[in-house]
Amino acid sequence: MSSSVDMFKQNYGDETIYITATGNYDYSEAGWYAGKKTILINVAMADTNYIRLPEATTDNTGLHVRVVIGIACLDTLNIGFVDTTIQGGAIAMGDTNEGAGGAADHASWIGDVGDGFNRIEFDLDAVAKAGGTGGTVLDFWYTGAADVVIYRGHIISEVDAPTLATHATTTAVNA
Repeated sequence: MSSSVDMFKQNYGDETIYITATGNYDYSEAGWYAGKKTILINVAMADTNYIRLPEATTDNTGLHVRVVIGIACLDTLNIGFVDTTIQGGAIAMGDTNEGAGGAADHASWIGDVGDGFNRIEFDLDAVAKAGGTGGTVLDFWYTGAADVVIYRGHIISEVDAPTLATHATTTAVNA
């Protein structure tokens, strides 16, 4: 017989959360255990706003959080965690004139658990943190390992030659 907590975990399904007002959003205590949660940003997030996601625990094995940026942030935006480390990678495509981009208009980033990255950073105007433009999609998978998530980012940038050199940092998302 399953406990009521186990039944809640099994039955808690997919959900879309719409962000329509600028500000900081903290989902660390949201109680998301399984399923797919999509955070759809439908506002130009203000400078230094952040979105804190639930920390990875053994209880939220199988959780998949997708963050979709529908409208470009005004300048900088941080998405991530306080304690959980990000492992994975991202690819970026950028071109200010929205024409056919060349090889310099593409970049990649890779992070391992040992790197200790806690947040993804976007700066609309900087090549090293390029991204945060409408169409950017970030996926975070919770594998059951405490304090580790698997990350994949598809980054759309409005700068030429993005590098993603500082796409992620070891700073807590709410710092």
